Amino acid sequence: MYTTRPAIASDINNILKLYQKVGKQFGGIIRVLDEITLDYVREFVANSKQDGLILMTINPNNNQIIAEIHAYRVRLSAFRHILTDLTIVVDPDFQGKKIGKLLFNEFLETVKANYPHILRVELFVRENNTNAIRFYSKLGFNNEGKQYQKIKNLDHSLETPIHMAWFNPNYNKTL
Repeated sequence: MYTTRPAIASDINNILKLYQKVGKQFGGIIRVLDEITLDYVREFVANSKQDGLILMTINPNNNQIIAEIHAYRVRLSAFRHILTDLTIVVDPDFQGKKIGKLLFNEFLETVKANYPHILRVELFVRENNTNAIRFYSKLGFNNEGKQYQKIKNLDHSLETPIHMAWFNPNYNKTL
């Protein structure tokens, strides 16, 4: 059985390896491989640990990180009730085994239980990624609209992301 835990500073290099592996897959994540750097990983890990949430799934057979999810708050008071820039990656060798679903559910349950000051969890998904849209919808995310031709691919084609949000049923607006 796989285990889930929060990320720690010593995980950064292994998170980088996971992101690079996923980044080699077409459509794996929005970033191209050259953008998946140690600085990028350090930044989102620091932001998530400081003012958000970051969880990982570990393969107990070899202690390797096989999935990671994170989101954090932006440093604007008006958006202090939002975890944004949600990203989830699953090692291609472990995709299709419900690891992403289990990790995502644990993430949302953690928000419900420990983040009453958070109302919204937000993410973007490419309009043509219908499997991901269906997956996020089943988790309780709402489609909040499109941002037409916001994504410019390396081949100069344009894509439209869909903005989706999940609402914390345990939100306490006085916090």
